[in-house]
Amino acid sequence: MNFKNHIFQVYVILVLSIVISLATNLIRPNSISLLSKELEQAESINLETDDPVLLVISLDQAKEFYEKNTLFLDARDEAYFNKGHIKGAIKNIFLMELLFNIESLQSKEDPLVVYCGDPGCGDSEDLAYTLQDAGFTKLYVFKGGWLEWSAANYPSESIE
Repeated sequence: MNFKNHIFQVYVILVLSIVISLATNLIRPNSISLLSKELEQAESINLETDDPVLLVISLDQAKEFYEKNTLFLDARDEAYFNKGHIKGAIKNIFLMELLFNIESLQSKEDPLVVYCGDPGCGDSEDLAYTLQDAGFTKLYVFKGGWLEWSAANYPSESIE
């Protein structure tokens, strides 16, 4: 057999594997979503509920959380965090250390606001899903992020 036949066989096996995997996923009763669903916007905040929460919040809602001394977590890289962040926020670091830092400040059932740089940044959602997988139950994603917060001249600080 020559080299071209081997390459052709690899492509056929690859395509068949993908088709079989997708077909199997479609017929499974607990199929895996191929696209993540859009997070829901919080209409109002109910901190009394015991139900798990993962919602998007507005600037006004983020400010309400801030005024209640809710912990904020900046999902951006350290360099951006150092240039400016929501006052009192903790920075995103190595996951195990981050989890330890959060748990030393509060329980997994307490509310936690995660934010990023701007509405187009997906790091805050990714980090919120990771925290949800780690057992945190009241997660709020502030999509407006640092851009909206700083434009509103709300409390901020920098390390530089």
